[in-house]
Amino acid sequence: MRELIIAFLIATIISLIMISGSSQKQKNTASTESTNFINIPVGKGPDALFLTPDERYLYVANVEDTFVSVIDTNKDKVIKNINVTSYPWGFTRIGKSHLVGLSSWNKGIEIIDFSNHKVIRNKLYENNLGGITSTTDGKYLYVVATEVNKVFKIDSNSLEIIDQYETGSGPDGIGISKDDNKLYIANTKDGTILIINLDDKSKKILNTGGKPELVHANHDRSKLYISNFNNNLVHIIDTEKDVIIKGIKGLEGPEEAVLSKSGKVLYIVNFNSSKVLTFDTDSFEKLKEEYSVGKKPIGIISSMNDTKLYVSNYGDNSVTVIKIKNKEN
Repeated sequence: MRELIIAFLIATIISLIMISGSSQKQKNTASTESTNFINIPVGKGPDALFLTPDERYLYVANVEDTFVSVIDTNKDKVIKNINVTSYPWGFTRIGKSHLVGLSSWNKGIEIIDFSNHKVIRNKLYENNLGGITSTTDGKYLYVVATEVNKVFKIDSNSLEIIDQYETGSGPDGIGISKDDNKLYIANTKDGTILIINLDDKSKKILNTGGKPELVHANHDRSKLYISNFNNNLVHIIDTEKDVIIKGIKGLEGPEEAVLSKSGKVLYIVNFNSSKVLTFDTDSFEKLKEEYSVGKKPIGIISSMNDTKLYVSNYGDNSVTVIKIKNKEN
């Protein structure tokens, strides 16, 4: 009798395992039916991304290396490396031109012509450089000098410093308002977001705590999305009222928070979980779509009418390409 009971229990356990496995397989199939993934090897420590306006090429700043990788988005392969100042950090397009500004931690700024992937001018400075942004017309660059707690205003033609502004401690990301009259700096060491009025240099401080880092804007720069790595938050700032209107929670080491092309979805990269989470931009509610990527992801950009995502993976020197099928925009 005991043998029969044992045999029955074993059969039951095997049956449950098979059912569970079948269910899990169905879940996995359901989560991957709409997506295809490939990984593209790039340089060491890929971080910031820049997509050319025609979406033909993707630039990758390899922050632990000496070059920018150029990915052909039709082939999803690296076609060229652009040698730049060591430890390239961030990108900003120069107005509506075919030029992009690049800051590098090793004290350099390069202006790259993305029509031929060549550096047309560069300059070295006395300080390490971090986050970078620019005015709408492209006349001026604003770049963070992290170690001296400053932002430099730079003429984009001469690359000369024409003004400077004191920041908080450990400035990292930087953004600019839609009318170009205010800067927003994330200070990693004192847990603040500093707002500088460029007309009179007056300042306003938003105390967030934690470690605010990277700054990205919506399409008209009326809102900024600022990641707070230690607090597992993304702060959403109204650049007209200069207030935090929402904090998105439930994150795991957030890095870049970037809008879809349609403006309907906010993609948030999670460094600690190696996942990209999605949020509705009207309700700020979490959406069901999420994507597993490479190790320690940082940067993200959407392309092809939100049917393709590129994610830079700092931890394994790659860019993940996510092809999204049957996606409503």
